[in-house]
Amino acid sequence: MFDELFNNLTNFILSKAQEALKELEKPLAIPEAAEPFVLIHRFTPADSTVTKGGITIVGESWQIEAYDDNTQRFLTNSTDPLRKVILFEVAEPDVQECVLACQFNAKALNTEESIAVSLGVGRPRESSGMRTTWGRGVSQTENFQPYKVRAYFKKEANAAKIQISVQFESSGILQIRDIELLQAPVKLQS
Repeated sequence: MFDELFNNLTNFILSKAQEALKELEKPLAIPEAAEPFVLIHRFTPADSTVTKGGITIVGESWQIEAYDDNTQRFLTNSTDPLRKVILFEVAEPDVQECVLACQFNAKALNTEESIAVSLGVGRPRESSGMRTTWGRGVSQTENFQPYKVRAYFKKEANAAKIQISVQFESSGILQIRDIELLQAPVKLQS
């Protein structure tokens, strides 16, 4: 009898935990896009990056290093990345809501951990910077590979900035090119 009661209680707790997790995931969920995506901006080496140090132009790509002259080279106990590089910030789209996509070609060199390329939506007066970000890891490879990361945007009273950033968890180099920011309407749910 005790075993049955224990199993019932365990199953109840697990089901409630799963329900709570689904509720927490809802704000981060990206709705389905009513494709095709439309190009908002194509970034070229002529575009100035927000972060300046540790970034060089190599041919048609940006080469970003995990360290620049201002990065401290010792480990801390925090969960912050080793280095966060903000590549580009653009104004919010002129629509009520949409699915954003950032597509690019990249390769990671001399790294132990994958390097995260993120697409974020941030609003002024938010202490944590980007409120919501969606990322894609780039693992070590010799050749450029295509990647895409999507994000959900919904217009609010405070204007937002759309930000493309790179986060290093270990030493390494990211080469990235052909960066495009696209948008598509949200697909209506039937």
